[in-house]
Amino acid sequence: MPTRKVIEILGPGCPRCQQTYRVVQQVVEQVGLDVEIRKVESVERMIELGVLATPAVVVDGELKSAGQIPKPELVRKFLGIGR
Repeated sequence: MPTRKVIEILGPGCPRCQQTYRVVQQVVEQVGLDVEIRKVESVERMIELGVLATPAVVVDGELKSAGQIPKPELVRKFLGIGR
């Protein structure tokens, strides 16, 4: 049985980070994916992942985006459901 994907939204809780969380959540809900979305404000976690700019999106421990609010199409691509 496949393990559940974990999506982390990293950042200090700023409006851009909150918007990134909303974009990711909207895509997940539209597609009906069973994933866990975590809001991470830990500087230690950001350092561990090499995040130099926020907001950042990490899928299953792999940095996918940093320093921008990703468009829904890009989020779909991160999740392997994009065109």
